[in-house]
Amino acid sequence: MDSMEPLFKKVESLEKAHRIAICVVSCVALIVVVSMVSVVPNYKQVHLHKQTQGSLRGKLGLAEKKARQLPELKREWEMKEAEFRKVMRALPEKKEIPSLLTSISQSGQDTGLKFVLFQPGNEVNKGFYGEIPVNITIEGNFHKTVMFFDKVTGLNRIVNVRDIRMGGFKDGKITTQCTAVTYKFIEQSDKKKKK
Repeated sequence: MDSMEPLFKKVESLEKAHRIAICVVSCVALIVVVSMVSVVPNYKQVHLHKQTQGSLRGKLGLAEKKARQLPELKREWEMKEAEFRKVMRALPEKKEIPSLLTSISQSGQDTGLKFVLFQPGNEVNKGFYGEIPVNITIEGNFHKTVMFFDKVTGLNRIVNVRDIRMGGFKDGKITTQCTAVTYKFIEQSDKKKKK
């Protein structure tokens, strides 16, 4: 402290304006040093936190938007699941194919048609489902034939009748050749066995 005494005496001897200027410069220098030591590093930290906060707010907004969509997505999922179950009922599994073929045959007999040919063909793999063609030749009048086609397409399983050829009109009856195609769901285990 004794070493600072000559400095203080020099400052006392200066004019009032100079002393005030020294005091102001000292205060400003002190403020600058304090801000450089404590405020600037904290300012950088605050700026970094603000950026992180902005990013987190964006993520939070996106999460809230998705959360608002969740009930609608759940309803949509349930509808798609119900639709899938409905389609799966229309695509029989392998064990249901014989009963489906019996239903097709029974539909013809119920309408009074005579089956000349009822020959299931080989399954055609189409990915997740297989086509099972059945070559059919029937005899009967036109009205009964159309009734048969209507009954077959009205079965609770998917059956398409294609390649219809009618001819051979004799004694009020026509001979009709066609292919009834039914479909079956191919399970993953079936696909692996075929590989």
